[in-house]
Amino acid sequence: MRRIIIILSVFLLGCTSTKKVFSSLEKSVEDNYGYSINNPILIGEFSNWQKNADLSLFYISKLTYNQRPLQYILHATVEKPMNQPRKKKSIPLRFGVPSSLEGKFLDLYVVVPIGTTDTLKLYFDEEIKGTLKIPKGFEFDINQSNNIYR
Repeated sequence: MRRIIIILSVFLLGCTSTKKVFSSLEKSVEDNYGYSINNPILIGEFSNWQKNADLSLFYISKLTYNQRPLQYILHATVEKPMNQPRKKKSIPLRFGVPSSLEGKFLDLYVVVPIGTTDTLKLYFDEEIKGTLKIPKGFEFDINQSNNIYR
């Protein structure tokens, strides 16, 4: 019983902090924000890249494009341009998994608005924290319940 209470507490605290991350989103005025390797979405909220990857998928699941929810198609890792900030290499924390990938990569998520053939590419820097915005053409609804894997 005690384990269940601890797990529930951690889950609820995680949900609260996630909502806090997305509480003050604004629309980007830049045309290439999120769409370009040179202007990625800076979503490095946590000190662990795996948590930030989960945060990226949560963020995508709350986006719509032309009032259509998104379907996740592909995830890829692309090399980050040299002029962008990098995180220092870290030592493995547990089970041999590092908390940082040395800031050499960006994550590319390819999504399609459901019911269309439009292919959209969103670039995320999951290790660097910045002002989180909404790319042009997208809407963000924290209460939307979209399963992006459909």
